[in-house]
Amino acid sequence: MTFNPGRWLRMLAAALVLVAGALVAPPPAHAATGTFFYGSYVSVYGTRDYHGFVPSTYRPGTPIPLVVALHGCTENDVGFDVLTGWSARAEQHGFAVVMPDQNNLANPAGCWNWFLPTNQHRGFGEPAIIAGITNRVAGQYGVDRRRVYVTGISAGGVMANIMAVSYPDVYAAASIVAGCEYLCDILQNTTPQQSGRAALQEMGSRARTVPVVIFQGTSDIVVPPSTAYRVAGQWTTVAGTDATPDDTVDGQVPGGRGYTLLRHRDDADRTIVDQYMIDGAGHAYPGGCPCSLYGDPAGPDATGISWDHFVAHPMP
Repeated sequence: MTFNPGRWLRMLAAALVLVAGALVAPPPAHAATGTFFYGSYVSVYGTRDYHGFVPSTYRPGTPIPLVVALHGCTENDVGFDVLTGWSARAEQHGFAVVMPDQNNLANPAGCWNWFLPTNQHRGFGEPAIIAGITNRVAGQYGVDRRRVYVTGISAGGVMANIMAVSYPDVYAAASIVAGCEYLCDILQNTTPQQSGRAALQEMGSRARTVPVVIFQGTSDIVVPPSTAYRVAGQWTTVAGTDATPDDTVDGQVPGGRGYTLLRHRDDADRTIVDQYMIDGAGHAYPGGCPCSLYGDPAGPDATGISWDHFVAHPMP
């Protein structure tokens, strides 16, 4: 096998992820004895590296869930794992996780290029690459195809929403942290309902309601807090319901931030959108590792809440 210094450095960094994740993961904590993996996906739309993790409980032939986690700008896949603790959580709960890495040649800031039309549709650009990585890992580890999920923050949150819209037959549910609605209208000249109709058009014959959980800081100066309502409005339009929350619940992280949960249900009383508006939070990952510039440990545990949301929403 040819020695690849970059690959080994990435694997060494990944090996430190569970240590950092275990420090911020809520109890009960378990020893991390699972396995990291690394790969490169090549297609006509480009090449993207990725790393992931399978838990110590994994046994070939026994399907497990898969979470696809997309980092934000100026981040990479390994740093995002440290920030969020996804691999540590995968070890605790027995699922696999894969983190695609944006190529800095494609975007020098490490952002997913969600703003380019070619990256907003099924079968093209970065969505096709991410779906390709998803399918490769799912096939390699015998993943339960009814329990494949996608999450992301900031540019990764926007892309997670795009993936849920363009591949609703692949991703059972989604988690969006400081992202925006489909076809993201930064100036907000269009309505969330227009975004929802555009999402339905993109879904085509695969159209269905993808349950989502949304996290947004009320003091975010990068993504306007109103954007979270636009994401919620997009998905309620897809579901054919109005944008008025069915439940509003105030919560408090012990010793941390307060938040408001806005819950939307469909006509069958199933939860379709959980929207967390986090008091005073900026552009950061709620409950994230304080070791990262983007971590907000005072916020609600976005990784844990997202996983609970995923568990409750397998593919119909």
